[in-house]
Amino acid sequence: MAFADFIPTDRPVQVPPADGFRAVVGWIAARRIARARKAVMRGLLFAPEHRLRDLGISRYELLRAIEGRRK
Repeated sequence: MAFADFIPTDRPVQVPPADGFRAVVGWIAARRIARARKAVMRGLLFAPEHRLRDLGISRYELLRAIEGRRK
């Protein structure tokens, strides 16, 4: 008999032990990203109009994006 005859072909599904930990770390990362995005939008809200034009953003679009995030 060959050694390969004893190797199982169907592997059981293994649940990673740190699945809950990964979920918490992912949630923390998402909150950090949201907080950074909010700070950037707030900063852009008070930027002069000519700076927004240079970036290709209108104040109306910025306000719409901020309102869309709140909903």
